[in-house]
Amino acid sequence: MQKTLYHCIFSLLIFTLLFSSCQSDQRKKSDTTYPIIALDALGDTIRLTKPAERVVSLVPAALDALYMLHADSAIVGVPNRSYTDPNVFPYLSKLDPRIKARLIASPTLSESGMSMETIIKLNPDLVIIQSNQTDAIQMLKELGIPVFGITSQNFGQLNQEVLNLGILLGKETRAKELIAFTDRKIQVLKERNKNIRNKKTIYYAWSGGRIYSTTGRKGLINDCFEMAGLENACPYEIDAPNISPETLISWNPDILLLWNTDESVLYQQKELSSLTALKEKKVFNLSPPFLYDPHTLKIVLASIAIHHYSYPTAAAATLNAEQLEILSALYGEEKAKLILQ
Repeated sequence: MQKTLYHCIFSLLIFTLLFSSCQSDQRKKSDTTYPIIALDALGDTIRLTKPAERVVSLVPAALDALYMLHADSAIVGVPNRSYTDPNVFPYLSKLDPRIKARLIASPTLSESGMSMETIIKLNPDLVIIQSNQTDAIQMLKELGIPVFGITSQNFGQLNQEVLNLGILLGKETRAKELIAFTDRKIQVLKERNKNIRNKKTIYYAWSGGRIYSTTGRKGLINDCFEMAGLENACPYEIDAPNISPETLISWNPDILLLWNTDESVLYQQKELSSLTALKEKKVFNLSPPFLYDPHTLKIVLASIAIHHYSYPTAAAATLNAEQLEILSALYGEEKAKLILQ
């Protein structure tokens, strides 16, 4: 009986070793068959046999990243707002003549809707989509289409997504160059911020006149404030809280930051007339929005612009010069000059 027990244990060990060896061989074979491997925001692994050559981006920020990665030729599908948003179309038209001529297909029907039929006809080898659109992601996967889910909830994640997109497009070296450049600019900002003894407070109002919708201490906008050497007036540890006029008055921020909203909207709010920022006309509008999109690597340009406005005496160079430098590094000098025309 003891011999039988030893025999069983020995057989089990042999089976385990063979099974592990088989799994290892399968992994090696998979890595050889799919040499391009990256992770998306959902933690899902995307495996490609070769760099993506036909990419549909349903996320505006990701489309912007493709141009920064110099992957223009791979773009076969863009978000609908690339054509419909007056704050976006003029700039993308300068980056890509196909956008200007409206030659690139748009599979999106709205911000959240899409035409699966159009996507299939485009025969993409990669689709970039918001990570919260789980049903669409599952459907695309079932169709055998590689999907990259994107969310960019903070600066670290933004960098990681740019790097992973670079890997999938065969532009890893370019992605690392972009990340290294923005990191250097942020370090310069941090050096400037060391001289700030009393940080100013800032309040952010979302686009479209949503004055009482703001950003909490999580997310890219808050990262932007920290890079700029400012303190978020909103103390809540959430991404996008809604508040009351009374709450905003109690915070009484030094600066009010608007995004794609006319400043007159604030001054028309009689209940806010006691705010110091309104009395001292410390209202700053990040405009044009395309240049300062914090959901892209242009977050560094947004941070510098906010810093320039908030601490004008601490500014080491003119904003215009820094605009050209940063946009040249992100898109290339020729396209940067076109954008700024």
